[in-house]
Amino acid sequence: MEDVKETIRICGWNTLHYSEFRSKLTGLYLHAFTTGGYAQFIAPETVEVTLDNLFHDGTGCVAFVGDRLAGLLAAFPLKRDPDFPADGCPHVPVGQSVYIAEVMVHADYRGRGIASQMLKNYLQKASENYSHAVIRVWEKNKPALELYKKLGFVPVAGISQRKLSTGGKEFEMKKVYLAVKIIDCW
Repeated sequence: MEDVKETIRICGWNTLHYSEFRSKLTGLYLHAFTTGGYAQFIAPETVEVTLDNLFHDGTGCVAFVGDRLAGLLAAFPLKRDPDFPADGCPHVPVGQSVYIAEVMVHADYRGRGIASQMLKNYLQKASENYSHAVIRVWEKNKPALELYKKLGFVPVAGISQRKLSTGGKEFEMKKVYLAVKIIDCW
């Protein structure tokens, strides 16, 4: 019997009924950031507030494989990211840049190009309103770094944050900001 590959659908938030998917999105967020090699402690109530704010004020897209939620991309204007070191990045026009705050794919669906499809889809639409895109990633997340570099993002700055491990111990997470000029690419 031939293996049937399920279709990946990327949908903008405007087609998503947030209230219907809120618990699934919360579950995806917790799964993406509290399990595996990049796990950290995040309280479920914190995730709910984060998602509520993103869906109220941000933009983005979701990915489905069949009828299952498989991925999420969330973004908002870069000027709303309080951690971005704008003074050290004069070549990144903050007022004309979108900040991709979250990209996550459920572990069951990683390696299928879902994050890449979400990013390409989103950046194409974002190029109508923004000239640049910025994303921040943990320096140890090599698969994400490789994907972003493959899509043309280049490192522009770094920051350190204090986080909690799933075991409750504090650790330092070094993150890299990457940027790409999207107005001509997409």
